Amino acid sequence: MTYSKVLNRRQVLAGTAGAAALVTLGRPARAETVVLRYNQWFPTAHWSQSGGLYKWFDQIKEVTNGRVVVEPSAKPLAPPNRNYQAVADGVTDLAWGPHGYTPGVFPLTEMVELPFITEHAGISSAAYWRLWKEKFEKTGMQNQVVTLAMHVTAGGNIHMNNGVVRSASDLSGKKLRVPTPVVGRVLQTMGAVPINGSLSELREMMSRGIVDGTAISSELTVGFKVDKYVTSVTEVPGGLFSSSAFVVISQDKWAQISPEDQQAILAISGEKLSRFMGDLWQKFDDEAKAAFKSSLGENYITASPEFIKELEGHFAEERASWLKQAEAAGVNGQEALDFYQAQIAALGK
Repeated sequence: MTYSKVLNRRQVLAGTAGAAALVTLGRPARAETVVLRYNQWFPTAHWSQSGGLYKWFDQIKEVTNGRVVVEPSAKPLAPPNRNYQAVADGVTDLAWGPHGYTPGVFPLTEMVELPFITEHAGISSAAYWRLWKEKFEKTGMQNQVVTLAMHVTAGGNIHMNNGVVRSASDLSGKKLRVPTPVVGRVLQTMGAVPINGSLSELREMMSRGIVDGTAISSELTVGFKVDKYVTSVTEVPGGLFSSSAFVVISQDKWAQISPEDQQAILAISGEKLSRFMGDLWQKFDDEAKAAFKSSLGENYITASPEFIKELEGHFAEERASWLKQAEAAGVNGQEALDFYQAQIAALGK
């Protein structure tokens, strides 16, 4: 991976002086480099960064001929739950992260947290971008920033380090780290004890037995080195949930980029970037699931039709609640769901 280093003050002054001299000679001045500060809160070695976003950063530099470069921060400029707001407030210029880390702030995105609809994260991510442009963007959601991608993660499953889950009754009394409030509320109705905690805390939770398991995509157990503590997996076809994620840039910083370079960046973003991130998530999740199937044997379980029916019943209230939230936001929720699933079907052909 390659990055352009932030220009120091002497280089900027020297460049300014050189540009002035060129203008004096009647030749056009070279545009000043626009540096985008990226809030690096996720592990840099994780493929979503090193093999995902960083490649996109390199593309930005390439398509703008070096006039726009991205600089990941040496340490987090804001925590995950302040990621979006940090861009809106100008604390950082560019950010990626899950909507679910700020419960209640982005209610429309909770649609993709509903179960059984994420068969392939890449296809679903492309469909999600289309849904965003067709239905969600016009509501004013994320109007404090410029949105460059909207994608979903691979479908989450139940990973246990204490017990095996074949039915709702097997969840009774089990402490489970949950990724979103929606999943937490549903598991609680099934008798589980939802525990909040960040991904960085999950390793300690699993290794010390603070939790009995977690709802998570299989790839993340590998990425955060907790796979060795997993003793059983219950795979839910289409996912027990998925997570919604954004890539956003500051409006002020975006305005500093020339219209020509804005168009060049948009051409490698949007549906293209959303699909790229989703495809990567699916690829690594498939590899992780294959490894679990090999190592766990009979303790790798596909949820039975009976368990699926139980889950459907417990998620029914959340689905109804989301439809009401969508209506309050000016969106016909059922039309949005139908549009999303139609796009998934079309892209999957």
